[in-house]
Amino acid sequence: MIIVKLYYFIKNKIEWYLMPITRDKLINELISNFGFSSYLEIGVDNGSNFKKINCLNKESVDPAEGEYQYAQPTYKFTSDYFFKKVINKSTKYDVIFIDGLHHEDQVDRDIQNSIKHLNVNGFIILHDCNPLKKIHQQIPRISKQWNGDVWKSIVKFRNSKHDFGCITINSDQGLGVISKRLIKKSISLKDELTYENLEKNRDLWLGLISYYEFKKLVYK
Repeated sequence: MIIVKLYYFIKNKIEWYLMPITRDKLINELISNFGFSSYLEIGVDNGSNFKKINCLNKESVDPAEGEYQYAQPTYKFTSDYFFKKVINKSTKYDVIFIDGLHHEDQVDRDIQNSIKHLNVNGFIILHDCNPLKKIHQQIPRISKQWNGDVWKSIVKFRNSKHDFGCITINSDQGLGVISKRLIKKSISLKDELTYENLEKNRDLWLGLISYYEFKKLVYK
């Protein structure tokens, strides 16, 4: 009996530690736990994520062009135009989800623009930060499964000067999280940003942690 109980105790602990989390569940959990009321989504595509978000005030930005765009965004512009010409400079959001064009230079701009419109202690979430195959991050896109090179933006942000913590939850293709609620841990970037070097430095470069570890950091 003791052995059986011990088995299930260990099994439950392992499952809890390795439990996956999807982007919508992570966002909804943050909104619920911190009482957030404002949400912005960059890149809506078919709206599968946006419609699942439970938030008092939620908005979306997408140029609504291309064969994969079926949802109607709140703002039918590129994120660059939205941040430069549309949004009020004083407008802030509690959670901003970046899932637009998965190109390093665009993600860099989306991060910097989002920071300017993030409430104190709010969260920026990024999708597709942990590609597991080289072809999945290749630009231009040549594979059905595609993450783009969002991972490069995460690595550069972790290597830059600011007062935000940045980690990547090892779930749902890699969920990047940027927030002042996280402890900032800088990295020393010595190697070139190639996929081969990502494979050698994945945990360090991305700040890769489990969802369980993330919960311990954020919900103290």
